Amino acid sequence: MSDEVSIDGKQYISSRRAAEITGYAQDYVGQLARRGHIDAKRVGGLWYISMDSLQQYKEQADAYKPIQPQRGNQQEDPDSLISFDGRDHISAAKASKITGYHQDYVGQLARSGAILSRQVGNRWYVERAGILAHKEEKDRLLAAVQVESVGLPRQSQGSPASAPTAPQATAELYKYTRDERDLLPTLNKRQNLAVEASQGQEPYSYSRTPVPIRVMRTPAISTMHHARHRQQREKKSAIPGKTMFYGTFGVAVATIVIVLSLGFPGIKDAAIYAIGGAGKEGSVSNQALTASAYKAIQRLGDILEVYLTKELIYRRD
Repeated sequence: MSDEVSIDGKQYISSRRAAEITGYAQDYVGQLARRGHIDAKRVGGLWYISMDSLQQYKEQADAYKPIQPQRGNQQEDPDSLISFDGRDHISAAKASKITGYHQDYVGQLARSGAILSRQVGNRWYVERAGILAHKEEKDRLLAAVQVESVGLPRQSQGSPASAPTAPQATAELYKYTRDERDLLPTLNKRQNLAVEASQGQEPYSYSRTPVPIRVMRTPAISTMHHARHRQQREKKSAIPGKTMFYGTFGVAVATIVIVLSLGFPGIKDAAIYAIGGAGKEGSVSNQALTASAYKAIQRLGDILEVYLTKELIYRRD
């Protein structure tokens, strides 16, 4: 589609072409067309702008100069001044500006009832004359404190004294006295005073209270006792001849058991293994081995019975 169209005898160009000529953004040109600030037609979803109308709008925009808004004379807030019962009341914010007090302090005075006040909604209104009178009273008290702090005499309000002349005023203000005291105090006088003061008082009685204290002491290990104990232990563990006796006795018992279990070898035909014919050699040897083992166990039992059991003797009456 071309960038120029003719509608009702007027020439229109596309918004893209108008933006290139005027320097505006294409979206801004479309926004002007939608709001009706310029002469425009919509054809097939595209905006076509009248160039004469767009140029006229641009000239008016360039000629417009923004003017800074001027701040006029602001009137006093009408809510800061209210009349109750014929008396003027001002808000706490306005009272703090007039007196120089903090707004919280003005609200504290209103809540405590120190000055006449009214609460409207969540705001406090105090009497104008009352807050000013309170400030004057506090200022007088502050001036009196300052006068006394510097040492000036305070005149009574009931009988005002006549104004002194210049020489009298100078004599009252400047009075010189002679001071011959020591620059450093003497210690002897202080000690004497302390002794006199102590003599005048009653004697102080001291009481003693025993406090039990348990002392934990570690037992001392004697070196001689330790060495003696070690020697006794060595004597008990190693007795000469006893260890050898146990070893010899065990070897002897084992030898006896082996010999008795295998049988006594004979020199000639008296040996138990040689008894019997040739056909019964195997059975006789087995029986001989069994008999010899039985005898060996029986003999060992007889020997151990002597050492392990006590002999019981039964007698008939």
